[in-house]
This record gives sequence, C-alpha cells and structure tokens, in this order.
Amino acid sequence: MVQDIGGERTELFPQAEPRPGDWIFTANRKQSAAVPWEPGMQITQPLVRVGGRTFFLGMAPGAELGSDQRLRRLAEPEVRFGAFCSLHLTRWLLKHRFCGVCGTPLTPSEHSLFCQSCGERVFPTIAPAVILGIIHRGRLLVTRYAPTPGREYRGPALVAGYCEVGETVEETCRREAFEETGLHIGGLRYYASQPWGLSGSLLMGFFGEAESDGVTLKDGELGDAAWLRPDEVPPPPDAAGPLSLTATMINAFAGGFNPFEAR
Repeated sequence: MVQDIGGERTELFPQAEPRPGDWIFTANRKQSAAVPWEPGMQITQPLVRVGGRTFFLGMAPGAELGSDQRLRRLAEPEVRFGAFCSLHLTRWLLKHRFCGVCGTPLTPSEHSLFCQSCGERVFPTIAPAVILGIIHRGRLLVTRYAPTPGREYRGPALVAGYCEVGETVEETCRREAFEETGLHIGGLRYYASQPWGLSGSLLMGFFGEAESDGVTLKDGELGDAAWLRPDEVPPPPDAAGPLSLTATMINAFAGGFNPFEAR
C-alpha cells in the first residue's frame, strides 16, 4: 500500500531547512502539485519528513496545479507517501487559518496549531472511514462509482463510507452495505488499515459475509456492481501495484484470501 515504505518513521512539522532531495508541495481546495526542491523556491513551512526527505509547503515557479490523482503516479514510494501526507496536512491548514473560538490567526506549534490569544489548540483532522469487501459464496462484490462531478476515479472499488457520530466501525460497515447495495451483512472480519491523504482519512478495511446476493443499487453512489470469482477480479489500477487499501483487498481476494471459506 502507499504507506509501505519500510521502517522509516513519519514526522509531522519537523524542524528543518530544505536541502537536495527534499520536495515542495502546494495545493488549493481542488488541485495540488509536488516538485523537487531547488534553491530559490519560496518556502512557507515544513510539513512532513518521510525517510530522508522533507516536504515543505511553498511555491515553485512553473509548478502546474492539477488533479490530486496525479500523486499516485509519483515513482518513488517515499515521495509518493510524502506527497499524500502533505496533501492531507495542506488541506487541513487551508481550513484552519483562524481560531474557531476567538478568530485569532493560528500559529504552528509542534504537531498542532495554537491560538496565542485564547490558548485553543487544533490538531490535524482525520476522518475515519471503512472499506468493505462483501463476499457471498466465494464471490466478491466489485463495484464502480457512478459518474459524479469532482470524482475522477473510475476503477474497481468496494463499498465504502465515512463513520458517523455515535457509530462503531462495524455499524458503519453494515449501514453502508445496506445503503449502497441493499445487502445485509452477517459476519465481519477486520483486514487492515491505511492513512489515505487523498481524502484526509484513516481507512479501516473489513470483509463482510452477505446473507444473500440480491444487489439493489439504492443511493445512487454506485454505477454498477458485479459478483466476481477470484479469477475474474481486475488487476490493481495503479502501475506501482495495489497502493490503496481497496486495491490491496481486491488483490488479496484474487490471490485466494477468503476469511469466510469453510475450513
């Protein structure tokens, strides 16, 4: 997955000066760009250190803003993950320039933002969400999103959704499954988790066993859904392999993983 970069620790807002090998990241509400640092580039603040590289918020002359999905195509694993983390932090910073209590401009302070006026401290926002691989009698329900403005990804997907206030992640899995497909889920098995900077999320992956295979696309989020055997599952959409938790789970099923198979 995108975070699989070895044993290097990710450090937020490190004390650092740019040096060769570091990167500059810039973004607005809808687009972003990541480019190698060069002397003379405008630096705002360090965002994250991944391995031996530091990513700085700043401006790079000639850097063209574009789709966040382009970050998936960065070749080096450390650079790709650093760009994902930088996107998450930059979008959070854009939304938290001022204190929500008294309106004073916020200032960076260790791993947070701090209000010098009232003492309010704001930590990076992380949205918990689930990815659910639904299985019924040896087949996986592979979906595709309905065409929606602002959603560029059109590859294979699984049922997914954000956790709501007062919900457990297991309840989110069952709610999202019913809302999107009309399916009732019996057993659930946790698979893995993943930080996903493209949506500012912490994704938690589960496999769930459907009580039937009668799919009804209910809320309009999905364009189609098909039950596929392992040999029918499509390959990961990224050239670097299964970067996302969704692709990793689909790939695992294609390789024979099924937590509900009779033993």
